[in-house]
Amino acid sequence: MKIDFARPDREHEAIRDELEQAASRVLRSGRFILGEEVARFERAFADAVGAAHAVGVSSGTDALATALHALDVHQGDEVIVGAFGFVASPEAVLRTGARPVFVDVEPAALALDPRKVAAALTPRTRAVVSVDLFGVIHDLSPLRAAAPGVAIVEDAAQALGAKFGEASAGTLGDIGVYSFFPSKALGAAGDAGACVTKDEALALRMLQVRAHGAGKTHPWEIHGGNYRLDALQAALLGAKLAPWPSRLSRRKSIGARLVDAARRGGATPIVGSSRCEPCFAPLAIRVPESRRNECLARLRERGIDARVHYPATLPASPPFAPYAASSFPEAERATRELVSIPCHPEMTDEEVVELEGALGSLLG
Repeated sequence: MKIDFARPDREHEAIRDELEQAASRVLRSGRFILGEEVARFERAFADAVGAAHAVGVSSGTDALATALHALDVHQGDEVIVGAFGFVASPEAVLRTGARPVFVDVEPAALALDPRKVAAALTPRTRAVVSVDLFGVIHDLSPLRAAAPGVAIVEDAAQALGAKFGEASAGTLGDIGVYSFFPSKALGAAGDAGACVTKDEALALRMLQVRAHGAGKTHPWEIHGGNYRLDALQAALLGAKLAPWPSRLSRRKSIGARLVDAARRGGATPIVGSSRCEPCFAPLAIRVPESRRNECLARLRERGIDARVHYPATLPASPPFAPYAASSFPEAERATRELVSIPCHPEMTDEEVVELEGALGSLLG
């Protein structure tokens, strides 16, 4: 049985009429950049995650750049980022002219280690980027205590729908950012993203940043870029918001079953603290380094699209080697032990049962 990492085609088939109507509406309107479609989606998305303001942008990576520009991060500044995870965090920092400062993660949920953050602070530290990896949301209070007065950008690109207590992923920082890459919990038919904040002044700055830093007309007043959300993607995302709660519920239900199975099989799922309600995008499990290749082979033999998402730390990547000033033992250990497991609401019941069986005997 083949179990794919994502099946947006199945999702789209279930709401084909709604998506086609949304696309047709945009094409008939002749308004393809920003406009009411984008504004309508921004209002609906802000309501969905419990944010005061949402700003639609062109991708999750561009959302990070938009957030950092809005916080006035520029050349000569430093931004603290995790040593483990996706490339977008340090990449966005470099786009502002600032310097990424890598710190190690803690092992349980792969969040920034607050002690390492405190040790990395300098007078040039302008912001901290905290990433909710693998759909696991973190308590940001220890980070705020470790870096008082420093802005926190919460990268919730992998965690839309996760909760920490009553708070939704993306709403715990000064700015939260999301990706709507097609395989995400809420996926566009291409690239798209969003930023949220409770600060009206920051929201207004982000609206400027996404349109080259311009005011209502001219001149260009602040640093920015071409980070605008297409009307077509906004319309498609808006059509997907209605069924999103039920899809999220199924994703979490499947994830809980897979967590139990992985534990029975001797693996350690990455699920965060007791206050975290993860969204499993995807499910990450930790296995002994000596057996990871074996585990991957066993899963793939059964048709399961198991992956190693981050086989190297970010500071070990050539573009960031000049910024690697120390060692990162927990990040390095994560690169050797983690396996990513498919978990999405389009999985059939038969696929879930098959995956449970595979995980339940993984290390047996």
